[in-house]
Formats: sequence, structure tokens, C-alpha cells
Amino acid sequence: MQKLRRQRRSRRLPLSIPVRVYGRTTENRPFRDVTETNTVSVHGGLLTLAAKVQRGQTVLLVNAITEEERECRVVYVESKLWGKRKIGVEFTNNSGDFWHVYPSLIHSK
Repeated sequence: MQKLRRQRRSRRLPLSIPVRVYGRTTENRPFRDVTETNTVSVHGGLLTLAAKVQRGQTVLLVNAITEEERECRVVYVESKLWGKRKIGVEFTNNSGDFWHVYPSLIHSK
């Protein structure tokens, strides 16, 4: 049986952008984590997180360079027993270029 390749909605860029992540752990405790991205895309990013989160939950992502905030949904959580886990986040509102690396999204007036 042939494996179907899932096509991505947008290209991933391997960039390390400093971010702050705010949310609640799986035990409903508030957390703030200062970390950085591994990869970014128009629709979200992949980053490491010390706090324990689960797929489907909402977190607030702050770009530490621009101080812009964006609500995100956790779409991937790395299976790992110890240490920081890689998590994938998807923007709940996809307006504009949160990462400021996609020039085609910048509209001139």
C-alpha cells in the first residue's frame, strides 16, 4: 500500500525566533515559558516547551522581537518523558505575517 504524503499549506523556514508562551498546563496551572522557534510557517511554528500541554488546547504566543501576540492552538506534542518537548502550534487567526519573514504577505497601500 502506498503511503499518502500530506501536503503542507505553506513552506516551513528553519528560523530561531525568540518567543514567550502563556497558557495553562494539563493540570490547569498557569505557565509562562521563554523559548524560541525551531521552524516557522505562515500558519504557525514548531518550538520547544517545558510546560506540559496537550493537543487542541489554546496558548498565547508573543514574538519577543516585535511584541506582537497571537492566539494559537496546539496541534502537535512530541512524545517525550523528560525535558522540553517540541510542540507544533497553529494560529487561530491567520491575518498578517506574525514572523515578519514572508514579504508576499505585506500589503502596500
